[in-house]
Amino acid sequence: MANLPACYLCGSSAVTLHAASTEYSFIHCQRCGLRRQYPVPDPESLTVLYHSEFYQDRGLDRTLDDLPRFARELLADRLTRLTRAVGKPGRLLDVGCGTGLFLETARRAGWEARGTETSEDSIAYARKFTSSPIFHGELANLHDGLTYEALTYWDVLEHLPDPRAELRLARERLNPGGVVGVSLPSVQGLKARLQRDAWRYYAPSMGHISHFTPKTLSMLLTQAGFTLLEVRTRGAANLWKFLGEDPLSVRQSRPALHAIQHLADNTAGELGLGETITALARR
Repeated sequence: MANLPACYLCGSSAVTLHAASTEYSFIHCQRCGLRRQYPVPDPESLTVLYHSEFYQDRGLDRTLDDLPRFARELLADRLTRLTRAVGKPGRLLDVGCGTGLFLETARRAGWEARGTETSEDSIAYARKFTSSPIFHGELANLHDGLTYEALTYWDVLEHLPDPRAELRLARERLNPGGVVGVSLPSVQGLKARLQRDAWRYYAPSMGHISHFTPKTLSMLLTQAGFTLLEVRTRGAANLWKFLGEDPLSVRQSRPALHAIQHLADNTAGELGLGETITALARR
């Protein structure tokens, strides 16, 4: 289509513009499948999204010990996979650390954990929830003279105007053989397919610029100079939410229904249709 920029990831001009709502449009690359908000918003307009009400409304203003068990297990699983890839706990930098719960998970497991965060409200929570040091700002402005065994971007890269440049910067901060961990929503997932334009991650309030598939995230990591270790998806649609059941209550007190949800999550993940992509890659 004339006047549209080429695909950010593969450079193809075979792109189309799609309006998901009156407030949100994205470019879809017909070659690689990347979807990217158009026009790309000003980064400062995204920072203001993450105020204290954002965390309160989503139940994210909790300490690690106050989280539901499944949320703690998710953090622990990410750390276990990361530790296995690195070999043993070392120095870790969690970029965009939010309220600091992964930092605290890593700290308790013996990592020398540090974080960066651009939102002042996020940092205010994080400094209550963990004793790990947190830098207020972007990685590009962190001049601590340190290198790391691991850098993590949990639900971060999709918010950045130039995630490839960010990953290249991350690679420079890693020791040889160091590992980067990434998670983000999958636009190829079952929920995204079912909900189409109503998919929650298209909402402007989510602040997502890029929408990846396992393939396009793999391309991004490779372009940034990393060697892929694993790329997987997990999670399906919350089956019981559609039937008026609270997913958390089902998980905690209705084991039979939870077993069905667990099977759906695993099946979706094995088929590459999970809602969340998690990737590990080595420098």
